[in-house]
Amino acid sequence: MKKWIVIFLFSASALALQAQTVFRLNQYNIIYNGSFMPVFTLYGGQSFSEHWGLSTYFYVNGTKGSSWGEGLAGPTYMPFKGLSISFLAGFQTNEDQLFRVSPIVSYSGKKFSGFASFEYGGERHRWDIMVFYLMKQFKAGGELIRFYKMYAAGPRVEFSFFKKQPLTIFYSGLWDWVNGKPVSMFGLYSSFLPKKTGM
Repeated sequence: MKKWIVIFLFSASALALQAQTVFRLNQYNIIYNGSFMPVFTLYGGQSFSEHWGLSTYFYVNGTKGSSWGEGLAGPTYMPFKGLSISFLAGFQTNEDQLFRVSPIVSYSGKKFSGFASFEYGGERHRWDIMVFYLMKQFKAGGELIRFYKMYAAGPRVEFSFFKKQPLTIFYSGLWDWVNGKPVSMFGLYSSFLPKKTGM
């Protein structure tokens, strides 16, 4: 069963790259309690109308001895420009529970933006909540995460460069207040948007 799930994850990722009108590639790393955790994610979005669309999300954690992945898909509702609400469901690997669900809320405005994702299924409960103040190519804000028994919060900064195809680097310096340990997260991502066509 695990082999079939892995095949599904990679096949769906390839289809998302070809079929989705918007997608984001993200690679980041977590340093916590002496462990190095590399993570790769792919988000894809397809709009069907002004208010409705479909979202897909794929996550692979390459931690040595504890690798894990998931593939999710579901509807997205956009009540007004800048705000989207999604409810995704799908499968995961290396867990007793096969199924996983995740509500996601995202907002993007002229000066402020925010993102909140909540994932449930098995022992790997995850939260990721971020808020930012926007200053052209620079974003400064805070992040709150839960991963397993880790609850951590702290500042997060992002900087984007290249106008034609923006690439964003980021760093989060967090503190796990449950276990009293620092957490560092750093990486990069790029969003690929459909080209605008003129008349």
